[in-house]
Amino acid sequence: MPASAAPPNPSLDTPPPTLSTRPFPRRVRRLLEGVLEFASDEIERALNITLNDVEQQLFKLAEQARSNDVQQRCFEALRAVKRGRADVTPRYMIGLEAALAGIKDPPEPEKNAAVGITRFGELALVEDVELDEAAVLDEIAGRAEIRNSLPLYLLCQRFGVLAGRPAFEAERLPVGPHALCRILQQAIACLELNSEHRMLVFRQFDRQLMPVYGAFVEALNTFLIREGVLPRLTYVPVRPRPPRAEPVVANEAETAAPRLPRSGAPDADRTPAMRRRADSGLRPHTAWPGETTWSPPSAPAPDSDSDSGEANEMFAILRQLLAGRRQLAGKFGQPGGTPARSGPAFVASQEDVESVLGLLQQKPASAVLVDGKPAPRSVHHVKQDLLAQLRQWAPEGAAPTLADEDADTIDLVGMLFDHIMKDVRPNSPAAVLLAKLQVPLLRVALRDKGFFTRQRHPARQMLNAIAESGAYWVGEDEAERGTVEKMRMLVDRVVTEFNGDPTLFEALLQDLSGHLQTSVHKAEVAERRHVEAARGKERLALARMRACEAIGARVKGKKLPRFVHTLLTQAWADVLALTALRQGEDSELFTRQLAIADRLVRASCASAGSEDALTAEEAGQMRQEIEQALTQVGYHGEDAAAIAARMLSGSDDNGKEDAASRTELALRLKARARLGEELEADKRKARTTPLDDEAKACLEQIKHLPFGTWFEFMSNQQGDRVRRRLSWYSTITGHALFVNHRGQRVGEYTLEWLAQAMAAQQVRIVPAEKGTIIDRAWHAILGALRSFSGNAGDERGGGSQS
Repeated sequence: MPASAAPPNPSLDTPPPTLSTRPFPRRVRRLLEGVLEFASDEIERALNITLNDVEQQLFKLAEQARSNDVQQRCFEALRAVKRGRADVTPRYMIGLEAALAGIKDPPEPEKNAAVGITRFGELALVEDVELDEAAVLDEIAGRAEIRNSLPLYLLCQRFGVLAGRPAFEAERLPVGPHALCRILQQAIACLELNSEHRMLVFRQFDRQLMPVYGAFVEALNTFLIREGVLPRLTYVPVRPRPPRAEPVVANEAETAAPRLPRSGAPDADRTPAMRRRADSGLRPHTAWPGETTWSPPSAPAPDSDSDSGEANEMFAILRQLLAGRRQLAGKFGQPGGTPARSGPAFVASQEDVESVLGLLQQKPASAVLVDGKPAPRSVHHVKQDLLAQLRQWAPEGAAPTLADEDADTIDLVGMLFDHIMKDVRPNSPAAVLLAKLQVPLLRVALRDKGFFTRQRHPARQMLNAIAESGAYWVGEDEAERGTVEKMRMLVDRVVTEFNGDPTLFEALLQDLSGHLQTSVHKAEVAERRHVEAARGKERLALARMRACEAIGARVKGKKLPRFVHTLLTQAWADVLALTALRQGEDSELFTRQLAIADRLVRASCASAGSEDALTAEEAGQMRQEIEQALTQVGYHGEDAAAIAARMLSGSDDNGKEDAASRTELALRLKARARLGEELEADKRKARTTPLDDEAKACLEQIKHLPFGTWFEFMSNQQGDRVRRRLSWYSTITGHALFVNHRGQRVGEYTLEWLAQAMAAQQVRIVPAEKGTIIDRAWHAILGALRSFSGNAGDERGGGSQS
């Protein structure tokens, strides 16, 4: 498509490169021109629709503007779009052609791709705006990359063949989502819009092009396949789920406390080897954060859940344990002991307490000052506010107090929240939401003592959903916006709408459960795409290894010409690897290509005129087969013909002119990227020091873990840890793929490095824990109360029933 507009970077002295000015081979230039022609039609259509939508949105914003200034800015932006839209598409095509023309250029140093050229001395405000745009564009491109990871992986492989380099990364692919977003940012610079209106253009571009981007990538793959660029490079993932054998447990005492040891814990003085042996018998945690462990509200509850008499009996046992703790604490003068009453007292009725809590529920859960420092509000502070409000209801001279049952209920709920907050990061979104739930759940517990004993109590399940999700995957750095907003909306509904009806929690819990399950499904889909790509790399590495072994066995001990030896171990090994990857080692084609290698070895070792020398007819037939095979692995026609001729010549001494051509061909072979070479480069880069005995034991433990095991990585020197999911690993390539809670790839490490990190206590396996976070909190509270009452052996009562 002709483009008369200025290039996207007019400030640069050198014009942008074009396909006609770059010294590409004829076939490569023709293929890139075909890609550009196809992309021009699709992108031009999307850009026209995008600019039309931008004009409509600007006009709508101008009509809805609340001030003349805002309306004037919208109209100015609208005029700028109408005036400059004719230049946007040509500028975009110039940028796209420049990206395609630069596929052989060395990669640029890492930088913020969307910011552009750094100019020192700029105002911080301008940098913030640019970084905001970069974040938006990265988010748009990241979503498109996740949705189309497998076809993008295949397209990156084919563009690597066109460039004669290793496979492209998605971020550097000229027609990848990141490149298209960068080109858009440069192309609309001629419109001279402010940041707000540029964001509007980006959003409309996301809505128009990105939904059809998957079909666009598939069409490019189809075009390159039709032109013979890796036509059989396809991957159909087969993911058999390995049977999960029950781990061997050394003794039952090791499974009694599955929680990992923390600093200051009683077993903190154990050696790493002792801790590893203790943890090796634990079942690893494999569930996604957000996978619900509760039953839906419509599920029938067990008989014990519906027996209110048994619930009251269990609550009475809890009160006895709590009374024993108060008595013991009072003897030693510790906080929490039984208070001594002096003077007349006003015992508030349950109706009075309910009324005051209803008033407190409508007030914001703001932080309180403790020793002059702000601290999160606890149930203890709510109790103090409750007594202060009840003072207005008490007769003159009488101190307000709570009935013993109500006081015990509030204290038990307070202990529950205190224990939950130990696993939640301070000032995180989950901490704020839990603080808002304190008063509504106090009202629930005061009305229904089944809150303490029934696992399927809707309010208890709601609390568990917020606590577990917040503790494990709604952190400060990794907050999932949709989940945070959903939880905030539901908690706000509890605060504003709850007035004693527990069915509200059932409806809200069902809503939250559906949202979390949707998030888990999205994470599984994203993870599956990354695993499919990793399995494709493994198959390529395995095929390459088998091919190298087959060629190595045939040239070992043979006195071959040096150049023929190089051609066999490089070019022909790539041919064998691709055939093994596509059709398998038992295929007829693979057997034929091995026979060609055997024949070339015999012919190269034979003397002139011997019976092992190639005949003219045999050489002509083999030349055609060799050229066709080399073309399949990405060699251009001229290079394939030269390599075939050199293989069939079988000599290194054919004159000075031939030696010069042989040297030129050798240099081209050396500069060319081999099939799967990036895997070997990653393996060399990731080499570690030899493993000691402890690391070897950790390596064996890792090799027996199921896919989906969660690990905790130490993220800083303060000991903070972040959870990552082991989605896939290969004992063949020695690589392990890790994703985060959204299923996005966060790292790929070698098994040796992971074993060394485990031995150094920098990484640890997350064990599966029984029950929910609420169940574990109640068990810990009961253990503490029984220790005060001297009734540790009594297993009656409890915070949960199965």
